[in-house]
Amino acid sequence: MMKKFISTLLLTLFLAAFPLAAAGTAGVDLDLTKFNGMMAYTGLFNVFTDPDAYTGKVIKLKGQFDCAEDEETGKRYYCVVLMDAAACCAIGLDFVLKDNYEYPKDYPQVGAIITVAGRFEMYREGEDVFAHLVDADIL
Repeated sequence: MMKKFISTLLLTLFLAAFPLAAAGTAGVDLDLTKFNGMMAYTGLFNVFTDPDAYTGKVIKLKGQFDCAEDEETGKRYYCVVLMDAAACCAIGLDFVLKDNYEYPKDYPQVGAIITVAGRFEMYREGEDVFAHLVDADIL
């Protein structure tokens, strides 16, 4: 338990000091697929705690595919969900694919493990502010 805490703390400090130090392949600014579950979870948590540092950056992550529909508007949201190492906590990030895809025909099955890369942006719906990846690809 102490090792997990120390690893999480070190990653958080590392990402806070060097927000894009985990850069991956060409065109990807932050590649969370290179980390184990706990480190990727912590890395995405760090993105949410300092979104301005990541706005406009390309983020790549691997997790479970999920989708939900807003019953009032009919708008559908697609998400990649990361679990922590103990699988007790989850953090997710919405994504919008850059090509026109039809759900469910062109999307993975809910619960499938996917890798997504896209540009991180904040957006507003009414009074609320959210984050998502835009111009995203399922790799």
